Amino acid sequence: MPAAPVGRQDGGRTMARRWTDRALRALAVLCAGAVLTGCFGPQPPMFSDGESVPSEQRRIPLTVPPGPDGSWSLLGTGDGLLGQGRKLARIPQEGEEGVRAPVRGWTVTLPAEFAITSRLPGGPHSAVPLSSRGTVLIGGRAGRADPTAVALADPGSGALVWRHTLPPDSRVFMMPGPIGTVIGAATCSAAGCRFTAWDVSRGTRQWSTRITGAYRVRTPCGADALGGRAAAAEGLCEPLLIGRDRVGTLDEETHRPEWIPGLHPPAGTVDRAARFSYRTFLVTAPARGSCRATVMAAAPPDDEHEGWRYDFVWDQPQAARDPRTGCRWDRTLSLRADYDLVLPERGGALVVDPYFGPKQTLRRLAEGAYLVPSDGRGTEDLIRAPGTADRPVDAVVADRRAKALGAGARRVNGDLFQVGRHLLLVNYDGTVRWRGTSDCVAFAGAKSPVTYCDGRNLVEIKAVKKD
Repeated sequence: MPAAPVGRQDGGRTMARRWTDRALRALAVLCAGAVLTGCFGPQPPMFSDGESVPSEQRRIPLTVPPGPDGSWSLLGTGDGLLGQGRKLARIPQEGEEGVRAPVRGWTVTLPAEFAITSRLPGGPHSAVPLSSRGTVLIGGRAGRADPTAVALADPGSGALVWRHTLPPDSRVFMMPGPIGTVIGAATCSAAGCRFTAWDVSRGTRQWSTRITGAYRVRTPCGADALGGRAAAAEGLCEPLLIGRDRVGTLDEETHRPEWIPGLHPPAGTVDRAARFSYRTFLVTAPARGSCRATVMAAAPPDDEHEGWRYDFVWDQPQAARDPRTGCRWDRTLSLRADYDLVLPERGGALVVDPYFGPKQTLRRLAEGAYLVPSDGRGTEDLIRAPGTADRPVDAVVADRRAKALGAGARRVNGDLFQVGRHLLLVNYDGTVRWRGTSDCVAFAGAKSPVTYCDGRNLVEIKAVKKD
């Protein structure tokens, strides 16, 4: 079942009807557009058409070197943003007549507090690009595991427009408001939680509220997400307020709790949360000593299928033992692989459908094996085990091409793949019609050109028909 949009959810049947109506309207518009514009006419050259080859379009100085893995912690392909460490840059964009004006490029050096080294939105040293509104920066300092400040980098220059210091133990969230997106922070104590929200563009305080009682706040698509591709989005969703016997979100207008009917959190410390596949997911941290944990997937009241719950002994083979719990546990590792959910159970990780849970088990991995989820930038989901080569979870490419590329191949765009430093344009039958090299992880932009690194330059290529 495809993942539902992150955020407030209706019941399964109501949501299904809503999406069906939207799909029918979209199909009608598409058909009308095909008649008016001739969409079934000749298509432009593409890397997936079996005959086009790359053509260099321009070279741009590489002002932000990638990280140790050859990629950037912040890669905003739609906005042309690159961020790694204390460097943040915008790649100059060429204008298109009647479509968009040229965009001036820039490079800035960020304060050490806002160095970009994390890809998890809302966590310390992370960044969230918000298109024309700028880039939200989340600060961090030595000696603190929580965010220390939030700021906005101007979209036209990279300069900091505003900055707010955060109290200790804050959770950062972003959510829609009556007049636009707000960025907020929640700080909880035994007496209650204080929420404060600021307008993204100006940094002015929009509202502040205090909710009394013993609660925790978790950010379903931020630092407390289950990981995977959903966590790499804008980080825009309601925070979850978790009490001893109830769970709720914040109303966009009143900023008061809206309790989710029938949802009671499991025993233990709810450590991570998510909302997708018409389910609200709560995952507890492994208990000290026993390493027992619980994942709960609650369904809306009118969903035709019930939610589910699963108790297991937590064990992640790729993680070191946590000194506090004694368990092989790392909360920063993703529990999601595309649309599957990975439960790191002792004896072999369980890969399940998030909608049905263990009732419809997809697979159990061998003991010692673990799943390496896609990073959302073209890699495939892989199964990794000591002493064996990585292998894809699913056969995404044709068998002959898969053999030619190997399990570590990264799809960049269409039939263009990257294997290590090698760029390969590979036909369905496994033959290679173009070869190149890149000193970084190549990426596709919003308009489909591909960018790679050649020494100290970024090189943009696009598909053209062979002469």
